[in-house]
Amino acid sequence: MEGLLQSVESDLGVDSRQLALAPGGACVVALVPVRWLASLRERKGPPAPCPRVEGLGDAETRTLLQRSVQRLPAGWTRVEIHGLRKRKLAYPLALGSGPPSEEPSGVPETLTKFMRDTAAQNYRNLWHGAYRAYGRPYHRGPAPPEASALAAVRQALQKVYGCPFLPVGRAAQCSSPAREAPSAPRAATVCPNLLRAEALLESPEMLYVVYPHVQYCLHDVVTFSPAKLSNSHAKVLFLLFHVLQAMDACHRQGLACGALSLSHVAVDEKLCSQLQLDLSAYEAPEEEEEGKPSVKSIMEAEPLRTPEPRKREGPGDPICQEELRKLVLDWVHGRISNFHYLMQLNWLAGRRWGDPNYHPVLPWVVDFTTQNGRFRDLRKSKFRLNKGDKQLDFTYEMTRQAFVASGSGSGGEPPHVPHHISDVLSDITYYVYTARRTPRAVLCGHVRAQWEPHEYPASMERMQSWTPDECIPEFYTDPTIFRSIHPDMPDLDVPAWYSSGEEFVAAHRALLESREVSQDLHHWIDLTFGYKLQGKEAVKEKNVCLHLVDNHTHLTSYGVVQLFDQPHPQRLVGPSALGPEPPVIPRPLIQRVRETAGREDVSGQLTDGPNGLVLEATPCEASWGGDRPLGGDDDLEQGTEALDSISLAGKAADQSCPSSLQASGHPFSSASTARLGRRNKAAGVDVGEGDDGRIVLPEGFNPLQALEELEKFGNFMARGLRGRVEAPEDSPAEPALKLTDLLQRDMQALGVLVAEIVFAARLRTLQPHAPLKERFLTVRGLCSRYPKEIPVPLQSVLETLLQLSEPVEPAPPGGPGRGLLSAYKPISQGLPPPSPAQLLSPYSSVVAFPSYFSSLYKFILLYQTRKVEDEVQGRELVFQLWQQLDGILREITPEGLEILLPFVLSLMSEQHTAVYAAWYLFEPIAKALGPKNANKYLVKPLIGAYENPGHLHGRFYLYTDCFVAQLMVRLGLQAFLSHLLPHVLQVLAGVETSQEETKCLGGVAEDEEIEDGEEGPGPCSFGEAIQMEGDPGSSGLGLLDYTSGVSFHDQADLPESEDFQAGLYVSGSPQPPEPEALSLGRLSDKSSPSEASLGEDRPGDEAGLPRERSSQDLKQSEGSEDEEEEEAEGAGLGGQAGEEDEEEEQDGSPVAAELPLSETGASVDAGLPNDNGNGEEEDLADQSEDKEQKILLDTACKTVRWLSARLGPTVTSRYVARNLLRLLTSCYVGATRQQFMGSSGSDASPLNSGNIYQKRPVLGDVVSAPVLSCLMHVACLYGEPVLTYQYLPYISYLVAPGGGGGPSRLNSRKEAGLLAAVTLTQKIIVYLCDTTLMDILPRISHEVLLPVLSSLTSLVTGFPGGSQARTVLCVKTISLIALICLRIGQEMVQQHLSETVATFFQVFSLVHELQGQAPRPEAPSPGEGRVLELPFSDGRPRPVDLALLDELQKVFTLEMAYMTYVPFSCLLGDIIQKIVPNHALVGQLAGQYLESASPVGQDPMNLAPMPSASPEQDAQGRGGSHDDVHSGTFGSVLVGNRIQIPVDPQPENPGPHGPSSGAPGSGGGLCDGGGEENSLKRDLPRGAHGLSGNWLAYWQYEIGVSQHDAHFHFHQIRLQSFLGHAGAVKCVAALGSEDFFLSGSKDRTVRLWPLYNCGDGTSETAPRLVYAQHRKSIFHVSQLEASQQVVSCDGAVHVWDPFTGKTVRTVEAWDSRAPWTAVAVMPAPHTSITLASADSTLRFVDCRKPGLQHEFRLGGGLNAGLVRSLAISPSGRSVVAGFSSGFMVLLDTRTGLVLRGWPAHEGDILQIKAVEGSTLISSSSDHSLTVWKELEQKPTHHYKSPSDPIHTFDLYGSEVVTGTVANKIGVCSLTEPPSQATTKLSSENFRGTLTSLAVLPTKRHLLLGSDNGAIRLLA
Repeated sequence: MEGLLQSVESDLGVDSRQLALAPGGACVVALVPVRWLASLRERKGPPAPCPRVEGLGDAETRTLLQRSVQRLPAGWTRVEIHGLRKRKLAYPLALGSGPPSEEPSGVPETLTKFMRDTAAQNYRNLWHGAYRAYGRPYHRGPAPPEASALAAVRQALQKVYGCPFLPVGRAAQCSSPAREAPSAPRAATVCPNLLRAEALLESPEMLYVVYPHVQYCLHDVVTFSPAKLSNSHAKVLFLLFHVLQAMDACHRQGLACGALSLSHVAVDEKLCSQLQLDLSAYEAPEEEEEGKPSVKSIMEAEPLRTPEPRKREGPGDPICQEELRKLVLDWVHGRISNFHYLMQLNWLAGRRWGDPNYHPVLPWVVDFTTQNGRFRDLRKSKFRLNKGDKQLDFTYEMTRQAFVASGSGSGGEPPHVPHHISDVLSDITYYVYTARRTPRAVLCGHVRAQWEPHEYPASMERMQSWTPDECIPEFYTDPTIFRSIHPDMPDLDVPAWYSSGEEFVAAHRALLESREVSQDLHHWIDLTFGYKLQGKEAVKEKNVCLHLVDNHTHLTSYGVVQLFDQPHPQRLVGPSALGPEPPVIPRPLIQRVRETAGREDVSGQLTDGPNGLVLEATPCEASWGGDRPLGGDDDLEQGTEALDSISLAGKAADQSCPSSLQASGHPFSSASTARLGRRNKAAGVDVGEGDDGRIVLPEGFNPLQALEELEKFGNFMARGLRGRVEAPEDSPAEPALKLTDLLQRDMQALGVLVAEIVFAARLRTLQPHAPLKERFLTVRGLCSRYPKEIPVPLQSVLETLLQLSEPVEPAPPGGPGRGLLSAYKPISQGLPPPSPAQLLSPYSSVVAFPSYFSSLYKFILLYQTRKVEDEVQGRELVFQLWQQLDGILREITPEGLEILLPFVLSLMSEQHTAVYAAWYLFEPIAKALGPKNANKYLVKPLIGAYENPGHLHGRFYLYTDCFVAQLMVRLGLQAFLSHLLPHVLQVLAGVETSQEETKCLGGVAEDEEIEDGEEGPGPCSFGEAIQMEGDPGSSGLGLLDYTSGVSFHDQADLPESEDFQAGLYVSGSPQPPEPEALSLGRLSDKSSPSEASLGEDRPGDEAGLPRERSSQDLKQSEGSEDEEEEEAEGAGLGGQAGEEDEEEEQDGSPVAAELPLSETGASVDAGLPNDNGNGEEEDLADQSEDKEQKILLDTACKTVRWLSARLGPTVTSRYVARNLLRLLTSCYVGATRQQFMGSSGSDASPLNSGNIYQKRPVLGDVVSAPVLSCLMHVACLYGEPVLTYQYLPYISYLVAPGGGGGPSRLNSRKEAGLLAAVTLTQKIIVYLCDTTLMDILPRISHEVLLPVLSSLTSLVTGFPGGSQARTVLCVKTISLIALICLRIGQEMVQQHLSETVATFFQVFSLVHELQGQAPRPEAPSPGEGRVLELPFSDGRPRPVDLALLDELQKVFTLEMAYMTYVPFSCLLGDIIQKIVPNHALVGQLAGQYLESASPVGQDPMNLAPMPSASPEQDAQGRGGSHDDVHSGTFGSVLVGNRIQIPVDPQPENPGPHGPSSGAPGSGGGLCDGGGEENSLKRDLPRGAHGLSGNWLAYWQYEIGVSQHDAHFHFHQIRLQSFLGHAGAVKCVAALGSEDFFLSGSKDRTVRLWPLYNCGDGTSETAPRLVYAQHRKSIFHVSQLEASQQVVSCDGAVHVWDPFTGKTVRTVEAWDSRAPWTAVAVMPAPHTSITLASADSTLRFVDCRKPGLQHEFRLGGGLNAGLVRSLAISPSGRSVVAGFSSGFMVLLDTRTGLVLRGWPAHEGDILQIKAVEGSTLISSSSDHSLTVWKELEQKPTHHYKSPSDPIHTFDLYGSEVVTGTVANKIGVCSLTEPPSQATTKLSSENFRGTLTSLAVLPTKRHLLLGSDNGAIRLLA
């Protein structure tokens, strides 16, 4: 097709250097400007000549044309130009009766219509067949209308692509319809699955179709990324579905698709495919091509510019199967060169000349150290020779260990896969090899950014020793590669014994062809292209290639390809000394030479057999059992024997094939055809016309007339002319090619394409550009030889399209089907020849497309066609997709989810759809996926949605309690707490938290570890991940190979060591959630934190109905969010309101009120848009950002409070409170957060500017208000211990001085921590009762106040925030000390706080003395920090940092002295003189300030009031009337010292700042009543959840335990009792969110219990719901993950709704004599229940559908007894059954095959569980607990209970918690050596006999059921 290159260059004006033939020569790839292409697309007249690429050399331009190169210069793109030669379209083409009429879109096909069309088509086909056989020989009527193929193709292309042809080239003479046609707007392509054409062009000689460049095609997928389609038939079927849609659209327009191959199907990362047509199939074949170069000449040509043999289909097409056999045979016998053979193998592997990522490779053969070189060991890879065995073994072992640790890579693309090498030739190495000829810019872009020409290897010897990669052909062929084009880079030196590059190339090539290389070259082929790339041989040779074993699912157009899977034969080379003349040989050696000669003769005879086939000719013949060569003579003998065996096998195969073809006759005899045709004709005429069933024949029809005429003719010839009847000699003219024949050939090409997907691994040696006929015969042979490898869903379609059961009979030249590979029958199994419409029909059984395909296809189509440019369009798109989603998910399978999920994930990654996709789509998708897979695939996108910096109006949705409830239920409690809770809490510190602050959320590392029991805050890092039950990196179900477009190969679960301080886990794709129609209400019920949430005053089944209805209405309308929010709240989604109201009534305390949103002036409801009349939502853009921020903060505050009640005390303290405490510090980071707020404009009175213990707030106080509000809410909820045991130890940790002891500057985080600590302490003091305050006052003084004062008054420690930060800390600290003084009174101050007060006031003396000392030299800059020891008046020298002098003077001014001394003297009276030694000096400083200040004015800092000259009297007068209210809460009577307490608390502004403070979360809250900031003391409410007794003891222990401790600790602390069952508790099961649990009992009831803490450990809890529909004792209860329904069994299985108690379905035993004996539920996304009956039969039931799914027999002739227990693997792929005899059977759930059966125990099997990593745990009545690997014979661990059998156990991470009838609880490990710690339950904590056990993994509790019906919660 070189002519195509020249035509494109001349007609389109594209420079030849910007053109390249694509592999196979079918089209031209062109590098063109985007603008030029846009002008073509818009058809603005004839195109201008294409501009040239500026600034790029020819080599760079050629590289840019390579497929694997993706980065192009800005403004340039690549296109593919396909051309049709008009002279080859001159033949006539019969269009026939025309293609089927186009059906109106959207009208579903009915069965009636399908049957009618099929019958009509059959009738037409049979009639035409009969006519051709009997009518046409005698018919000389006018020929059917024919058109030229050119006109037909031109017209069809314009219809299909929706645009006319544009004249190009010498178009003035070209009569093109496009010239006259006006430039109409371009129509869309008829089918979105057709690759759109950029333009249609026409020149006088050619038709051109310009396509966009295809980055990846289906051939790339099956060759380089086969894992993308592995284990999923649905993906292959969906690709076929897309291709059929495109073919159907083309056929309806009368356009044939051509000889389709895998390269014609363009795919993207989501496996959306588009079909590219093969128009070259329209061209008439050349009669003979003159001057066509021979294959051999092409092969032998030294490839300089275009080395690949690129030819179109034809007799000279290289390397088809037969030619490959001949090629191998020729090489083995030495008839072709090593170079030529290796280049052919490179070409077969798809390697492309000039492609830096995939260039051909040849071996290095010598090291260039001596003249003839030391020959390299070809038995080892170059990588192994360079790195050494030790390094490769280390790499393999380390990656293997990481692979095992990460869960064996079951999560798609694991990050670590055991391997030795990564590639045989990397792009960097290629550029280093070719550095002398590659432009400098390219080298800087690929090798290293800085230009260092002398760092490139300077000589061939250095190059060979440096590189770990193989050589390139240029070093064997191209002497120019040594000459440098860079002035500063010398030429590449060749060894000294060669005079030039030409001489070196010739010698190097000779070395490649040498005997030494030839005899070992087959080993190198095995390592590079053969069987040593994978498997045991690869491990042995240290040659495991990463690309072949990593199961990557990202698309790529290059990689390592394995051509052969058997050892390659050795080249037969004679002895090196065998010359024409015999040498003189000493006598002793004669015998040995004879032996050698004899051996050579034998091998020659063996290999020169008939047909001379060689091993590995194709994978089809690769079934011979040759072993690996051993080396030396053995190697030669073995290779020869193998060669002989494959020759004989091939010969037999070749001989058997033709005989089978000749033996079978043509399926149709003419008689049968005539009968069929006539019958159909009669029936066709009769349809609808006969009233009484009579057959009405045409008038004058005489069926015998033809016979009579023939008889007369015969009589005449025989009797009259004495001759015989003979057929006429002149055959009728050959009819024109028919369009229908081309369309049927398309279907055969489709069959070949499907077979090539199936047998991709066996077709490595068949190029995708091979002729269609060759491909057809090859795949037919594979289908017949390996029928079991064809997937079941594809067997029927391959049989139909390829006619596998029929012999290959080419269509007769003049008959029907000319051009077909094999003629189709007119009718096969009642259907006409296949067509796309027939295969797509739901009523055709040819392809078993799943029922959800059509709806899934519409979903994807909507996603692809809608363009989203703003949030409104984004929401509309997501809403429309959500409406379609329910119909898809109702029938979808796990394989279908693999196809759907990438589209959902990308919706969450797009800015305009992220939040809405999360709100609408998360719930249904996560419900279908199940917790484990939702956690694996949706967590990262959700984190991205939370971190999205865009201020989307709907962002607050992600913080609502109903959405958080969905997250907890659908992801699992542990995953939510570890990964998403930090993001929910983060918003409390302000929506606009900067990235730096975000990184600091967890605090720096030094914040993390402090372990002094209750004293320390515990080592929880913010958002750290706790190892969850099971392995977070492992996958369930078949969702392994999702597309990499959604980063499925990344681990969604954070590693355990990762915390959020380094940036909150940035992800590229935000993601979708939403409350689904009926499940939103149910989640709300299940998620409610209090006993009141299901409505204690009404029955549970009524409670569920309004929720369902409201959420249904909510989603059905386009929905207003305000309704949504109101209904969610009204439905009790939080449930917290009810609980708090209860507490308020009980306690009479106004503190417990729900967050009064109205007080902040912006409720959630007010901030939401209303629906207008059209039901459309008002735009939120007109609302201020402040209001949106208030909505967001109010929503988040409400959610955090709801969460705190729902999670219980231990989890709340470990996750919510700890993270809030860390968040509090970040509220004060940065200079802006330390600026004072402006005063309120309404009242600027000096006395209202602040008071002594609540100064004017800084911005950090505004930001931290919501965080403090939530922290205080937790304290109100669980009582005073939260303040004293958790908050205060954390405060003391924050203010503790840093290590080192030397003078140092604080860091900004430590500085913020001091401010946060003082602020929180002030909050805490108000809520402590008097007794507690006095008890911990010494601790507060020594651990909080003194360390703070130490930093504040330090003369050597500088503040990063300078004087401003120190001033703020000073004001806050003095406020805190004053507050404590007010609480405890004068006498207690003197007793406990005298040191604290004195320390503070002493700093004034120090600063005063520093000012008064002799003048200092210029203070050094702060960076220098000169520290001197200076004496002071008290006689003690102190170190002073002179750089801080200015900062200290700005803080401890006269004003500060006045601000602090006057109030303290009022507070303490005369006592201040006793406890402040320097009181006289401070009083003097205060007096100086009073004199210098204006008597009426206000101080510049607006920090303190300016009262009258005698402030004490004024203060007494002002505060006197309120003495009884604000006096100290105990101790001595206080004198008039409360001058600074404002009288009016201003209830409309309950926060610490004015109305304009902009802190929405600060207003009102549980503890934020009016005037709270001005209270000395407030009482904490005594709620039902307050910690006391055992709960308090357990909580104190738990908050001190490291979260990294993966061991289960059992302390026998009784926390709660659940009484209600009248019989023994047989089973207990906790729900996923750990707030409810189920229990089944002998009393025939199942009860649902709440798990909220109450009382002191002795309280008893009533059930929330009782299910009493069972008739017998219940032995199993569990929950279906997807639907959240409960499954319980008493011999019959009941499925029921836990929110209403209503039965959904009952599954009775099929045989009443064989009831169900064991039940297990399949993990999501499967929705099945597995049931075992007493007759050892396993049945699968899907609750969504009636009847059975599968039924498998387990007995297998064994009398194993009853099935006692079932367990299903977390992936759902296997089920294990345990029998009463101790026998266990492992079954594949997909096929029903028994994988393994073994006698596991000697006694009855009591319980089995399956965990990640293919691990099984079983317990038996033989007192043993055993851990098994599924397919390993011996157990991995074996535990023996000395006295009693372990009849119940549960899992906690990698540990098993066991229980025995002797009431002993044991803990044993699954991973460590066998050891078991047991604890005997005391009768005080547990009465009765232990019958059942369940672990709550996140809360670390145990549920224990007993035979007396009681259930205990213990820790």
